[in-house]
Amino acid sequence: GVSGQPNMSRYEPVYSYTAMAKRDLGDILSKIDEIDSLISKNTHILNCVESMEKQQSKLCKDMGLLRVDTKALTEMVYRVFPTMVKDPIDDIWTIEDVFVEHGSNIVLTNGIAAQKLLSDISREAKAYLTAIRDGMNTLTITPTCTKDKRAVKSMTRFCGISKMTVDFYSFSVYIALLMIMVVHRDTLAVKSSSVVKGDVMILDLHRDDVVKAVERTRMTLSTYCSFIATNLDRSTKAMQQYLQGKAIKNVIDKKKYIQQHRIS
Repeated sequence: GVSGQPNMSRYEPVYSYTAMAKRDLGDILSKIDEIDSLISKNTHILNCVESMEKQQSKLCKDMGLLRVDTKALTEMVYRVFPTMVKDPIDDIWTIEDVFVEHGSNIVLTNGIAAQKLLSDISREAKAYLTAIRDGMNTLTITPTCTKDKRAVKSMTRFCGISKMTVDFYSFSVYIALLMIMVVHRDTLAVKSSSVVKGDVMILDLHRDDVVKAVERTRMTLSTYCSFIATNLDRSTKAMQQYLQGKAIKNVIDKKKYIQQHRIS
């Protein structure tokens, strides 16, 4: 570019609704992968998970059915936010990208609840991963006093729900992305857009149902994460109630349908 002038081909928004959503999504997906890695590679955490699956077999099974793997979520993210695949250093920012980003900002303005849900998940996933890393060494100690025994028991339960927790995080992201896609469909009225192509489930998914699912997910996420370290029974009860919600059951049914009728 001309000396002293910004190189617009390297421009990328930083403070827009879309930019914030993309940052949150990138953070969430990386945290989910990190927690999954801890579960699979740390024997002590894996033992905790297996113990919890015996204690809460039905709930763990039900939550496992909600799981959306990060690869599938990433594919959804790239359809919803096409500019997310661009490398900020190597890729050129085109005028088409500006228009796409502008459309995304309009959609997120009209679907602010989904934006807030992504922000909530990002914050909670970061806090949960940090807590596990800071406390997992507790699992290796041999308790010699009541205080140590309580600490080990508490951390055992906290790590035991790690798989259930990332299952919930992944499904929550899925719901947020569904809402963004539905709002995109209704706001921009582009039925053939890449945002909706391949996702037949949103073609007959009502916006009110998705909004209710997002609202219910935000409330449950708040309760679940607020008590997992101090009152696990309350957290698991909140999750059980969440699974019985009409709006959530509707999304679960749609998720099963799309898995059976996948269009690539």
